[in-house]
Amino acid sequence: MKFKSCEVGMFRLPGILIENGEDKDSPDITEEQLKQIETWSKSEQGTGQRMTDRLWSFRTESQRDWFILRWSGK
Repeated sequence: MKFKSCEVGMFRLPGILIENGEDKDSPDITEEQLKQIETWSKSEQGTGQRMTDRLWSFRTESQRDWFILRWSGK
């Protein structure tokens, strides 16, 4: 899975687009992984809000960075 930074909505909030990997070093994201990420985001330690199946928005850039740090190793 790859993370691509973007801006979301008319207020241009920090966002992430989760893309499928193009090679074996970056495998495709599964529905199970998406569910894990969504469950984590709703927890006390989580951040972000799922906008579509692959688009997430955040209130601050630091929240986006925390999300990337948490899920980049998966």
